[in-house]
Formats: sequence, C-alpha cells, structure tokens
Amino acid sequence: MEKNSILSGFIVLDQQRVDELEADLWQMEHQKSGARLVWLERAEENKTFAIAFQTQPWDDTGVFHILEHSVLCGSKRYPVKEPFVELMKSSMNTFLNAMTFPDRTVYPVSSRNGQDFINLLRVYMDAVLHPLLHSKPEIFGQEGWHYELGEDGALSVKGVVYNEMKGAFSSPDALLEREAARRLFPDTCYRYVFGGDPAHIPELTYEAFAAAHSRLYHPSNSYIFLDGNVDIAQVLEILDSEYLCAYERCPAPEGIPLQKPVEAGLSAIRYELSAQESLEGRARLADGYAVCTFRDRETLMALQALSDVLCGDNQAPLKRHLLESGLAQDVRLELHDGVQQPWLLLEARDIAEDKSEEVSSALRDELERLSREGLDHRRVLAALDNLEFEARQRDYGQMPQGLMLCFQVMESWLYGGDPAANLSVGTLFDGLRDKCGTGYFEELLKQLILENPHHCRILALPSHTIGQERQAQETARLSAVRSSWGTEEAAGVHRFQEAIAAWQNMPDTPEQLASIPRLRLDQIPAEPEKLPIEEETADSIALLRHRLPTNGITYCNLYFALDDLSPEELAKASFMAQLFGCLDTAKYSLADLSREMRSLFGNIWFTVEAYGRQNAPDRCRTFLCVSCSILDAKLEKALSLLTELLVGQQWENSQQALTFLRQRRAAMAEQMVTAGHSAAMSRVLACSTAEGAAQEQASGITFLRWLTELEQNFPARFPALAQDLISLAQRIFCRARMTVSVTAGNEASAKTVTRLLSPSLPQGSFALPCTGAVLPWEPRREGFVIPSGVSYAALGGVFQGAGSGSAKVMGRTVSLAHLWNTVRVQGGAYGTGMVLRDTGFAGFYSFRDPSAARTLDCYRASSDFLRGIDIDLTGMITGAAAESDPLLTARMKGRMADALYWRQISHEDRCRVRREMLAAVPEDLKALAGPVEDLTARGSICVLGSRQQVDACAGWLDNIVVL
Repeated sequence: MEKNSILSGFIVLDQQRVDELEADLWQMEHQKSGARLVWLERAEENKTFAIAFQTQPWDDTGVFHILEHSVLCGSKRYPVKEPFVELMKSSMNTFLNAMTFPDRTVYPVSSRNGQDFINLLRVYMDAVLHPLLHSKPEIFGQEGWHYELGEDGALSVKGVVYNEMKGAFSSPDALLEREAARRLFPDTCYRYVFGGDPAHIPELTYEAFAAAHSRLYHPSNSYIFLDGNVDIAQVLEILDSEYLCAYERCPAPEGIPLQKPVEAGLSAIRYELSAQESLEGRARLADGYAVCTFRDRETLMALQALSDVLCGDNQAPLKRHLLESGLAQDVRLELHDGVQQPWLLLEARDIAEDKSEEVSSALRDELERLSREGLDHRRVLAALDNLEFEARQRDYGQMPQGLMLCFQVMESWLYGGDPAANLSVGTLFDGLRDKCGTGYFEELLKQLILENPHHCRILALPSHTIGQERQAQETARLSAVRSSWGTEEAAGVHRFQEAIAAWQNMPDTPEQLASIPRLRLDQIPAEPEKLPIEEETADSIALLRHRLPTNGITYCNLYFALDDLSPEELAKASFMAQLFGCLDTAKYSLADLSREMRSLFGNIWFTVEAYGRQNAPDRCRTFLCVSCSILDAKLEKALSLLTELLVGQQWENSQQALTFLRQRRAAMAEQMVTAGHSAAMSRVLACSTAEGAAQEQASGITFLRWLTELEQNFPARFPALAQDLISLAQRIFCRARMTVSVTAGNEASAKTVTRLLSPSLPQGSFALPCTGAVLPWEPRREGFVIPSGVSYAALGGVFQGAGSGSAKVMGRTVSLAHLWNTVRVQGGAYGTGMVLRDTGFAGFYSFRDPSAARTLDCYRASSDFLRGIDIDLTGMITGAAAESDPLLTARMKGRMADALYWRQISHEDRCRVRREMLAAVPEDLKALAGPVEDLTARGSICVLGSRQQVDACAGWLDNIVVL
C-alpha cells in the first residue's frame, strides 16, 4: 500500500510514521461516499474500530445523545430490538459502547478475536447507517422520552436518556460546567447541553429526531478509525461493498465557528444540598476562560501544568492562599479540552455567599502576585515530569489503548487538523522545560487568566428546596399539558404508550436473532490468560513478583496487613491512608513533599483494600495498600521518599488534617449523589461478607458518617485521634505485616525494592488472627434520602456457589435477558445488573433509576425468569468468558494477580470455572431459581434517592434516614 493507491474504493491520501507507537498512520478517503478513514497499523493484538460523526447540537433537547442510544436499537441487516445488548451477551469484545461529546458522536468497539472484530464492525456500521428508528418511533419513545398516563390519569415523562440526565443534573459540578459553557460560547454549539437538559428534552419531536439522523449520519460526515493488526484488505472491502458504495458524496456540515471573545459577566445558579447540611458557607464561585484552540498543543500542556502548580494540592499557592485566609475550603483549576476551543474553570468551593467579591479579589490578588513575582519553577518542572510520565506510559486502565488513540486522533482530525498531531510526545516537554524560568508560564497566567477578555463568572448557591421546586414545576407543567388535551389527544398518548409496551414485550423471532453474528463455543479460548506470579522471600520480606514488559517502569504495591484491626481502627486506618501526601513529614515541608512526589512518582495511591476468600463470605484479608509507578531510573530516590512518608509522617498537624477532612467529606457526599449505586451496593455487601463490611467501614456511607462526626467535633476529637494515628502507623508499617508486589521487566527492580525497604522499616510483629476482627453485619433494609432526581437500588446476600461457572453465566443472563428489559427498557433506568462474587455473594443494582420500588419488584421476579428460561446460552457463555478475562495492561495484570493470590484463587480454579461456563446448559440456570428466590426474599436492601423515591419503597425498608 502506498500514497495514491486505491483499495476497495478508498484512495490513500497520506502515510506517516509514528515511531513512539511503532506504527504507520494511513489516511484514506472513500472516493464515492466521501467517508474519511485513518488506520494506525501496528502490531497490536487488540483491534479497534470506531465511526464518528460531527454532531453540533442546536438546542438543549439532547437529540444527538438520544440518537446515540437509538441507532443501537435495531438496524436493517440486524433487525433485533437491541443489537447492542445481543453483542454484550455474545461477543468477546474488550470494549463496546457509544459516546456523545459536545460536537461529535463516536461508536467504538474493540476485540482481540479477529472474527469477533469483524462481527462488531458490521453490526455497528449497519446500526449507524441503516437504523430502524425511521420506521419504529417506539425507539425514540423508549430511549429519549414519551408521555405516560397512569391508572389515575396522572401524566409523567419516561425515557432512558431523560432519566440519565436527571441524574447528571443532580451534580453541582455538571451544573457549573454547563453554565460556564453556555456563557463562554453564546454563538456556537458549545452553549447547548449536548446530553440534553431534562427540562427541554420533552421539546424534541420524533420528526426532528429522525431528520437529524438523515441529515448528519451520512458517510460524507463520517470519520472511521482503525487500530491494530487488522486485515486491512478485508475491512476496506466490507466497508465499501456492504455499506459505503450505496452513498453518493454530499456536502459535509460546516465547521464549528470560533467564538469571538465575550465578557459574559456574572450569572447565578442554584444546586441542591442535603437537608442535613447547613447552607451557610456552601456557595461556589467560578470563573471561566476560553484559552486557545485545539491546535495549540504546547499551550494546552502548559495549562495542564499550570493548573497543577496553582491548585494541584493544598500547598499549591493559589489554593493555599484561599485556605489560609479562611475564604474557601477548596480551590480547583481545571482545563476542559478535547473540543475546538478549550477552556479553563477556576472554582472556589464552600464560600460564604456574602463574601463572593472578597473571594474574587483574593484570587485575583494572588494570581497577580504570582505573575509579577514568579512561580516556583521547581514545582513547574515537577508537574511537567509527572505529565510526561503519564503521556509516555499510555496506561489508560480499563480503557483500551486503541480507544484512547482514537480520541486523540479525533481531537485534531475532526476540526481539519493533522490526525497524527496528538499521537507523539516528541520534544513537547523538553521545550516546556526550556521555557521554565524565562517568564513563559507567568505570561501565560497573565494573558489567559488575568487579562483574558473571554470570560464569565458564576455564583452557585446551595438550596434545600430546589429539587422540590423543580419537581413542583414539572408537575405543574405536566398538569397544564394534560389539561390542554382533548379526548383524542389523550387517547393518542395512551396508544403510543401501549405501542411502546407491546414492542418492548414482543420477543425477537428466531430469524431476527439468527441475524446477529456470533462466535461458536469452540472459538472461545478454553482457558483464561495465565497471569505470571512468583512467590519469594527477599531481604526478609515476602515478595510477589510479576515478570512482564513494562517499558522501563516499575509498578510496586506494598500490602500492610490490617486483619487484626477493629472496625473503628479500620476507619482510622482509612483516614490515615488518605492523609498521606497531605501532611508534613520529618524531613519535608508539605510544599516540598508535594513537589518531590510529582517528580519521582508517575502515580502513588494509599488505600484500604479488602479481599474476600473464595467461597468464604465471613473471611477476608484486609490491607493498607501503597501502589506506585516509578521510572526505573528514579527507583532508588522514589523509594527513599516512600519510606519517609511511611515512617516520617507528622500526624499532629491539625490544620492540614482539617483542610483535607473538609475536602474529602464534601467530595464523598457528592459521590453519593452521582454514583449512589456503589454506595448502595457497599451497604448490601457489608451485610453479607467480611470483605464488604471492611470496605464499607473504610470507604462507604459508614466512613462518610465517621468523617462527618469528626468534622463536627474536630477541635475536641483530633488530639486523641492524632495519637491514635501515631500508634497505628507504628503498629502497621513494619516488615512483619508487609508483602511487596513488583511488576517489572527489569530483573533488578524487585531486588532494589526489597533491598531499600528492608532496613528502612522495623521488623514489628503480626500474627494472622483465626477470626477476622471485621465480620459481616446482620441483614438490613434501609433507605437514604439524598439530593437527587433519581434513585439507586441494591439488593443482595450470601449465595453459595456464586463463583461457579454456571452461576456466572446465570448472572449475565439475568442481567441482559431479564433486568435490561424490565428495569432499563421498560422501567427507564440508565443502568442495572446482577453481580456475583467469588466469596459467595450475589446482588442486584440499578443506576439513575426513576422508580426504585418497581425495580425491587423486578429483582424479585428474577427467579420466575430463571424457571422459564429456554434460550440458547452460547452468547451468554461467550460474554461471561470475555468478562472473566478482560484486557489488562502490565500494571493491571500485576494487580489482578495479587487479588487472585489474596483470594486464594489459582489458575487451575479459573480454568475450572471456564470449563463450567462452557458446559453450562439452561437446566443449570433453572436449578439456581430457588436460591435466587431465597436471595430476593431474605437479602439486604439499600435504596438511595429523593424523599419521594425512598418513601415509595417504605414497604421494603425497615429504616429511612436523611444522608
């Protein structure tokens, strides 16, 4: 293949070498349809495909978000109701989703299996180009919104996206970001809520929705991305002959205009705060600044560094100035990029409403001082070190690397830029280091913040009643709509409501299901990937070694046993873990410590973690875990600093501890609102397993309450707590409690770690207790009222054999063949599923749910679903196998191997489970109906939601409290 050659209707426009990826970037265009294509050719087993469309919203109805959901609800070649779900059931995919961005919609998939990759590509191409939404308005009603008339005649709005965005709008962060974008970009698409404003989603008509697809989901407006070791001839032939050749080139949408600078002035918004919290001192003040364009890569990276230097931690000068003045409890500076015109948001949190002008003046005065007197260039260099580490490491956690490369390509290509512009680090950081000390960063601060003419200011005010007011407004609006209807209009709404229900309840025919391409069971690997682990003792330290290529990085995890700590001590240990890096040490002031940590570590985390034993819900191992990633060249210096943290922390600094406490408590309270399903499941797990009880004590609602009580009585409680922390640290951080895990390609790394740590820590003592100090709770059925427009419902309990292969297939089947239909499709929740743990736990959860009470009934119906099951399990087995063998980076392989070690799950156990999965038949699932029925009858329940939502569940609950 070479420039100007033509393959299956695609002309090769350009080829670039990307040395850092060991890849060639091929840029092509389909001559007939105008579809653009980029392929990153490299030796990558995990193959990625994505197709994107430029989708500039023109209002707040969320039309492109609803389209993102709807095109995946059946297509011409694959006429099942939900091909997306069928693929979730039956694919070995490593990623399968779709995303709406402020100016584009992206449909990405990836798989390590070559045939599976082709299957995914075909289904997605047909979905975006030939969806059934034009002939099935029920899809729009289900995924977007529709009116429903209750038996009492009351009118309500239902829809998956509608409920998703009601949950999103419960977040004050989302509200602030939405208002800033609206004010900064009044003349471009960025002023609109691309996901949809719940107040405006019902303004979208089916006709406008369908027309948007016809106009913008055309190959001439498409951007196709491929990554990895794909058969390019096969892929191009499929794209051309099966999809693109039927289209003629047409004009693509106009590019997004650049917003001219505007001084938008001050606006005020309100956000909901729990009735348990005082409104005093909970306002937020934010300044937004449009800063540059997507082409200004050096400026964008410099702004990332500047954000960290100014506000990255409590010793960063801008944040410290506001904290020490007592004017704010937190200050954040965040860059919002990935769009044509990136922007900054500077936010002072938890301020007094009547001191907003004083806060604004204090922020400006300190920024002017820093611009005039200069920044701490050692901190600038440390921030650049950290950013460069992340950029070169390319470890994106559970997100496939190909997907992130796709996003990087789109963030230039979509706007007419070079697709390869963001793929290489090159000399970017060397250039920025050279500019440090020349006044470059100070001038950037001056131009893009202090003297920026493109600016807005927002005051966010807390309210105990705004949620109730919005609900009252919605009720009044719906009442007015209902009153305006005549008999025929009401009958039409009822007919459409019944049509949606009938469509939802109509099963796909065998012929329709047969259209979905599936792998055969003999195409599924008979065994999961074996994760390398060697158990050794080195320098009197227990060592777990994982020999994997890591590109000059050492991943180190230190596990300090906490099995003998009481529940109260575990909460203190969790608080202690989170304080690391937030207090002075014996050798370092906090400012110096923060700088050194950024320079020497790529990442470092301190967490309390619990690992339940296989098939033993009342047993677990609990640790304070230190996880860090370090360049091999910096290993010795980094480990020296790590030991200083462990043994030199100064726990008595009450002001530093209080500042962190307030920030952490506020962040956790907000997490309960935006991710309440995790909090609900944590409570249910605590009632069933020792692992759950330990995690709840360390990071759940129980820990949030502990933090709240500490904050309320801090002056009286902290002196004794500081002494407890000193005693705990002396007790915990010793060799007797420590196991070291090292993942590295460098043979010397593990020996370096143990050699340096061994003399730095005392021997101490530890004996693993026969019975854990933290045991499962008694069953509970509880509700928590939170400031949210949606709810989160969890139910679960002990379930013997939860780790077996047949149980895992059962859980996936219940999730995708029962709960997806009843809770998500029919109930309108954004997410739902059944969870099984190897410890012997099973449970259910819902996410952004409009009706928790109805969802609990759906959980209870799971046993009847299983008794009546009569389906081919091939797809469910395939999906369960894929879920059990996820795509992992070297770092994650080391962590997963550690987790399996602590849970006492061997590779042979995993192979046995795989065999059980592959052998599963419907009778195995039917046999589990009884245990599932017992689970739903006796299991613990936790519901988080609005007062209305929780009260509706009162018949299920024994206790309701306001969180």
